[in-house]
Amino acid sequence: MKSIQQTFLSLTTLVLFSCATPDENAQAGAPAPVAQNSKEQAAVTRIKTLGGRVLYIAKDAKEYSVTITKDSFGKTKGFTVADAKVLGELGNAVEISLQHPDADDAWVASLKGLNGLKKLHLEKTKITDQALDTIGGLSSLEYLNLYGTGVTDAGLGKLKNLKKLKSLYLWQTKVTEAKAKAFQEAMAKAGNKDLSINLGVGKDLRSVNTLARLAKARAASETSARAAAAKAAKAEVERIAAIKMPTFDKDIMPIIQKRCTECHGKDKQKGKLRLDSFVELMKGADGEPIFVAGKPGESAIHTRIMLPDSDDDRMPPKGNRISQPVADLIKRWIEQGAKQK
Repeated sequence: MKSIQQTFLSLTTLVLFSCATPDENAQAGAPAPVAQNSKEQAAVTRIKTLGGRVLYIAKDAKEYSVTITKDSFGKTKGFTVADAKVLGELGNAVEISLQHPDADDAWVASLKGLNGLKKLHLEKTKITDQALDTIGGLSSLEYLNLYGTGVTDAGLGKLKNLKKLKSLYLWQTKVTEAKAKAFQEAMAKAGNKDLSINLGVGKDLRSVNTLARLAKARAASETSARAAAAKAAKAEVERIAAIKMPTFDKDIMPIIQKRCTECHGKDKQKGKLRLDSFVELMKGADGEPIFVAGKPGESAIHTRIMLPDSDDDRMPPKGNRISQPVADLIKRWIEQGAKQK
């Protein structure tokens, strides 16, 4: 009995301990949560005070994104160059966006050592090639937007060590298309085949891997299309072969409408031949019959579709020739008396 009571008491203590708050657990001897870096916490607080925006990527996550603008959210004192040094304390920042017109090379210099940074927005800032010295050392960078900045061809090589860079925006900079292509090729040779570069509307230099994926998808699509076409052709051959007693209205007229009436229809009668109805077909070409019921070998409507492609009298004169199964159907129709219905 005493043993059961001791067990019950231990379980009760365990349940109460697990329900306790962190402070209560600490007082009871439990390990406290790891404290956030005090300098980083102070920097985050400072940025928020100056109107910057700090958004954590998920609940209870350490990583966050930071946006710096001028006089955000109606703050009386906005972010200035003197405050830029706090950016260097943002060790867990994965994305920083400097949407401030005064942001320049000095601001970017503060980012040195932020090796967890994955995205950096510097569009329409005052940065120059000098800032690329710092940016080139941000080893985890995957996205870099330099739209509308003062970077040039000369500075682009400073980014060569960004092995994880996937998206680089150089629209309205002084970087030429030729230099951008050469840089992308050099990065691919060094192992980064995921880098895409945007130089403006309609000027996307897709990555080597993207082009390879597109080529593979295109090839697969073409293979699938060929297989579908072959399957459809086979089904059509089987359908035509199954027509044992063809008639003009049901079986021959659809073929004529598709392949012949452009030159031998209501609007145009080449060779004075009209084929858009059985009545017109019976009139022949300029009064001469084009078929003889029961005799396909004496029927021009059949013999001319059987001529080789090199023969000027072959019908139809342009486009793909009539397939053999269709030619056999026309022959069968004539052999059986060329009936209308």
